[in-house]
Amino acid sequence: EMKTSVICFLVFLSTVNGFSFFAEKIPNGEFVPHPCKPNFLWKGVGHKNKDGGGERNQFGRDFLNFGKIWSESLCRMDSDGDGKSNGEELGDPNCVWREGDIPQFMTGITHPGVCDPMNATICLEKNTWVDCSLESFQCQALRDDPDIKNMTLTFPKTPVPVEETNYYCMAFEFPQDGDYHMIATEPIIDNIHVMHHILLFGCTKKPPISTTEPQHCGMGLGDCLDVIGGWTVGATGECLHKDIGFRLGQHGYSYGILQFHWNNPLKRSDYVDGSGLMIHYTPNKRIADAGVLVIGQNFFEIPPQQEEVHVTGRCNNLALNGPINITRAINHMHYLGRKMTIEHFRGEDETEYITNEPDYSYDSPKFYSFSNPIVFKPGDTLKTTCVFKSTGKKKTVFYGDGTNDEMCLGFLTYYPKQNIQSPFCVSLKDIDQMQLFTSEEYKSCRHWDFLLSLTEEMRHLKNQVIENCQPLRGCLSECQSIVKLVKRHPCITEDVGSWIKNAALFSLDQRVNRTEMETFYLGLSSCDVWFESHKNDDNSSNNGSQLTLSLFLYLFHTMYFFVTIMF
Repeated sequence: EMKTSVICFLVFLSTVNGFSFFAEKIPNGEFVPHPCKPNFLWKGVGHKNKDGGGERNQFGRDFLNFGKIWSESLCRMDSDGDGKSNGEELGDPNCVWREGDIPQFMTGITHPGVCDPMNATICLEKNTWVDCSLESFQCQALRDDPDIKNMTLTFPKTPVPVEETNYYCMAFEFPQDGDYHMIATEPIIDNIHVMHHILLFGCTKKPPISTTEPQHCGMGLGDCLDVIGGWTVGATGECLHKDIGFRLGQHGYSYGILQFHWNNPLKRSDYVDGSGLMIHYTPNKRIADAGVLVIGQNFFEIPPQQEEVHVTGRCNNLALNGPINITRAINHMHYLGRKMTIEHFRGEDETEYITNEPDYSYDSPKFYSFSNPIVFKPGDTLKTTCVFKSTGKKKTVFYGDGTNDEMCLGFLTYYPKQNIQSPFCVSLKDIDQMQLFTSEEYKSCRHWDFLLSLTEEMRHLKNQVIENCQPLRGCLSECQSIVKLVKRHPCITEDVGSWIKNAALFSLDQRVNRTEMETFYLGLSSCDVWFESHKNDDNSSNNGSQLTLSLFLYLFHTMYFFVTIMF
């Protein structure tokens, strides 16, 4: 019988709702950073509690005195007495911002109610009320098991590249003298200024990643797809359900890969980092092996200046060998995320929430833990719904791995691991990607044949485009007939075409010839403008002026292509 309510134990920082409505009444009000906790946001800007509510700070008192509106007088004030006006601190130095506008500056924001820098002599007495402490990690299981062993996995001190978004990886060998269960992980954060998140992936054989030094790795890690640990801003560590553990050793994961996401928006050249995780494992194996299922949506766009943008993903055809038991869940979006739910459906009438987070905050993650696991059976469905707010954005935001991109993912810890054939059930538009991973044909498209050029027909089709279309020369006449043919192919049209393009450009399968696929799609797009204008006119000619226009618009489309698909 399905549960109609879920008891949630919020292991990490709880969120006090406060009056978030007022954050919209000041410039950059939803993106004010915490002055002594890098990567944290101070949601309740006018309050001493960073989440809002309770006693006001001096800026909050001034805001109240001015009628809770952003006026020029409030803008010109220096509420915290640090020598910078409230407008300078909030990105409106000229005091021209009005509610609904985009501020003049959206970077370099500081807190108008906290004297900065924190350690300046003038600020020491003013900031005695500011809490700079981080919550400590608590895990009862580590105290109850006398045989717990620890292993520290950290990068050597490594220079952080002068780029905003970086993914770096390093491999570590796990103990091979038997079988163990990893039951907890604890973060070791060396440079909080750049660390966005850490993921630990399990590998059953030695991976093609260095074990001696970090290397750039992007998002793809070959065969090491199983998430077995991680950290994100605001988290203190992970402590697994009492009945499960991730199996390490002779019959489990022999290696692990630490993947860092460094965020360096100021592109500083002086940052180094040696962060990592401490793993806690035991020879006293638990009842079952744990796994992590990733669900959600990875193809969407969020237009600017929107109060709410809804994104959904469905996991309809999860390949199961039997029921699974969900013990924990966490929602994952970035800084535009406002609300998120994960729903569990069985049939038409039975529904329950696995997560229901109406006040999502990236830097205050909530773990939903279930002492009595939620049972998910073959035929059940999972639906992920993310709600984003983009009122402060000037440009469209896409799915991507950068901090300024967005994600809509859920991470579900479950057991037994052996009952799920693939750890991913993430949608792409309306496609349940599990259907594509587990089938050879979808809507008359043999997608794997097309993606990997497995048949003579597919190789010939691609070669015709590559050999006859020269993107930088515009839409050539010999390219036009090829374009007309290929545009009608079932592997180019509709959502399956988007999936193939996405899979190719993100190297979803290591057998993909990415260079070939990029050349193919660029050649195909060289006649996009011509193809659209000649859909109903096969006798139209392509004169010199059309060629010039086509070349110009092609360059535009090429730029658009890379922005929308690759980022």
